[in-house]
Amino acid sequence: MANSMRKEKKGIMSQVRIGILGAGGIAKVHTSILKRDERVQIVGVADIVEERAAALAKETGSAKAVSSLDDLFELGVDAVYVTTPNTLHVEPVLKCLQQNVHVFSEKPMATSLEEAEQIKKAAETSKAIYNLGMNRRYASVYKKVKELIASGEVTPYLANIKMNRGELLNPAWTADPKVTGGFLYETPFHLMDMCRYLFGEVQTVYCEARQNISKAELDTFAIMMTFESGTIVNFVTYAHAGWSFPFESLEVYGKYCTVATQELEKVMYAPGLQQPSQIIDFHQLSMEEKWGYAEEDRLFIDAIIKGTKPPVTAEDGFRSIQLLEAIYESAKTGKMIDFRQTTPSQ
Repeated sequence: MANSMRKEKKGIMSQVRIGILGAGGIAKVHTSILKRDERVQIVGVADIVEERAAALAKETGSAKAVSSLDDLFELGVDAVYVTTPNTLHVEPVLKCLQQNVHVFSEKPMATSLEEAEQIKKAAETSKAIYNLGMNRRYASVYKKVKELIASGEVTPYLANIKMNRGELLNPAWTADPKVTGGFLYETPFHLMDMCRYLFGEVQTVYCEARQNISKAELDTFAIMMTFESGTIVNFVTYAHAGWSFPFESLEVYGKYCTVATQELEKVMYAPGLQQPSQIIDFHQLSMEEKWGYAEEDRLFIDAIIKGTKPPVTAEDGFRSIQLLEAIYESAKTGKMIDFRQTTPSQ
C-alpha cells in the first residue's frame, strides 16, 4: 500500500490512520495518547498473541485486532508504531519504509550497526517519515537541562550519569540478549542517547565492563566519554540494582554551578556562588507528559500532517547506535575508541 494523505474538506483537520505492531506495555502508553488526538484514528492492532491484540484493540475503541504487519497494511494504515521487543524492530521498519508507510519505531533503532545502517539508507530513499522513539529527550527534567545548556546559562564541563535497572527478571525477555540486543540496548540506551542530545557528538569512549550476575552477558559498566564540545562524561550502569532510588540521575557541572536531576521528577539548579538553589518539581504532571511520551507522539503526528521535522531522525538514531556499539567494543577490547580516527566496528 502506498502511503497517501487523504485531502478532506477545507477547515477539517486531516486524520492519520495508525496501526500498532506489538501489543505490550509501551504500546498501551502510545495508544492511550494517540486515541485522544483528534488527528489520529487507530485502525488496527497486530500481535502474534491474539488475546493481547484483541485486548488493546478494545481499549482503543474501533481498532481491529489482527496478527501481522501485512494485515495492518491491508487496513490502509498511513503510519505504523513498531512496539515489538528490541531485536524485532528492523524487519517491520524496513517493510514500512519500502511501502512508503510512515513509521514510529520504539528504541533502539536496531541492535547492530549494520542493521541501523540499513534503516538509515531505507529512510533516505523512502517517501515516508521515520522516527525513533526516544521519549527521554522530551521528558520534563531533561528539557530543563537542555534549556539551561542551549541558553548558555550552563556550560557543561563535566557530567555524571547513572542509569541502573532493578533486575532482569520482568518481563523475562529483558534477560535474554538475543531479544534485547544486550543490556545497554535496554534502559541505558535512553541516557546514552541523552549524552549526544545534551553535549553533542562524541570524540572518545573508554569502558570497563564485567559479567557479575547475568549468565548471558555483561551487566556492569563504567564508561568515560569525551565530546567535541569539551564536555567529559562519566556514565555508570548496572543491571541488577534492585530499583534503589534514584536509579536514573544526571549531574552537570559548569562555572560555579550545578544542575542535577532526580529520576524524572525533579531538577535542582544551583546557578552560582552564594545563590539559592532552585528546585523544579514535575511530580504533579501525568506520566505521559512528564516522561515525554505525549510530546514525542504529538511531534510525530505533526511531522506527518504539517511536514515538520520528526523528533528523532534515522541519521540521529544511527549515531546513537554508533556510540553504543563503540562502548561494547571498548568493553571487549580494553581499548579507547577514538571517533576522530576510526569508525566503530560492529
